[in-house]
Order: sequence, then structure tokens, then C-alpha cells
Amino acid sequence: MGRAVALKFAKEGHNVAITYEKNREAAEEVVSQVKSLGRDAMAVSMDIGRPEAIDDAFDAFEKRFGKMDYLFNNVGVFLGLKPLTDQTWQDWERILRVNVIGQWYCTRRAVRNMAKNGGGAIVYNSSISGTVAFPNAADYAASKHAVVGMVKGHAIECAPLKIRVNGICPGFFRTDMFDEYFGAAEEYLSKSKIPARRIGNVEELAGLVYWLLVEGTYCCGENIVFDGGMTIGPMAVLE
Repeated sequence: MGRAVALKFAKEGHNVAITYEKNREAAEEVVSQVKSLGRDAMAVSMDIGRPEAIDDAFDAFEKRFGKMDYLFNNVGVFLGLKPLTDQTWQDWERILRVNVIGQWYCTRRAVRNMAKNGGGAIVYNSSISGTVAFPNAADYAASKHAVVGMVKGHAIECAPLKIRVNGICPGFFRTDMFDEYFGAAEEYLSKSKIPARRIGNVEELAGLVYWLLVEGTYCCGENIVFDGGMTIGPMAVLE
């Protein structure tokens, strides 16, 4: 998702800064692709679970580009399906630190920059797990529900600063995480759970993120479900 959004912004004429935790090679490939489109780009290693690492990354961004116009808070860790009795204290600390607290800290840094420079826009990446829950994934659902709440609270607080905050709640999209955890169930999901009868493409998601950040100038505090209809209700098979 991050790669698709970075390339969408580059195609629309924006410079791009991205972060990565471990996969430097993939991040540098995105930087190369952005530069091939005629825009500047940089990639910085960042452990979103450590505030000092976030500060170092944002310091590097500001040194390179100065003003920050947009932030796509696109991070998430999923620790697999486990009954609540098998989940651990450490599991919960990890998932909340990455999915919630680290994203808040990124927003904190971005808002300080944007407020000094005339405003901007922020989009959080939540999940359909921010609106519904699934068995054996209460930890993930709790973290993504928290993101939905942050969007609303931060939108109210940031609007007077001319900073819009919105969120997206994606369903199943073709990503590395989907392939790892749900790829084997793609046919079942497409035929039995998703009215659109397919898994989403990240380019579609990138278009929504771009609209929310750049074009949707009257959209504030919304959490847009983007799931092919998966969560609108039980799916009826009419064939």
C-alpha cells in the first residue's frame, strides 16, 4: 500500500519521503521508481515502536524537504490469529505500540511542521477491523478501533490549524500481508464474503488516499470503509 501511494504521489508531481523498518532494498527500489518519474525521494529506516527513531526520521525529512504537506500514516503489525487466552501481555504491548502509539507520535511531529507552514492533511490507515471484529483477533481489532478514534479526535483538534485528518478502513487488498496470512483463502473470500467478488488492488487504494489528502478539501474526520462491500451485511449468493 505504501509503495502504491508513493508512486501515485510521484505521478501527480509530488516529492516523496518514505520509511522502512527492515527491507531497505524494497524501499530504495521505490525511491528509484519515484526518481524515474522526475520527482525527488528519500527513504529512512524507522522503528515506529521507538519515539527516538521517529524523531530521527522526521528530522531527516525536514532537513531534506523542509515543509511537510501530507502524511500517510501507513503502518500495522498483525500477530496472527490467537484465542484471547493464548495472547500475551507482550503481544498487546507490541501491537498497540506499533499500530496506535507510534502513529500518534508520527502525527505529533507532522502537525508541528504543518502548523508552522500553513496547514496540510493526514490520513491514517486503519482496517475493517476498526469497524467490526473477527474471532481470535481482538488485539488487532482493538488497535484498529483505536486508530478510528484517533482520526476523529485529531480531526477536531487539527481543523483550526488548517490540517485535515481522515482515515481509511481497507478490507482485503493484494499485499504481502494478505498473501502471508490469507492468500490460501482468496477464492473463498472472493466468492463467499466480498460482494465485489475480488480482492482489492493497491492502486485503487492509492487513488482514495490521494483524494483524501489532496482533493477532498471538505472531508474531515471521516473513516472511509473500502472493502468491496464485505462489511455491509451478510452476502447472499444469487446464482
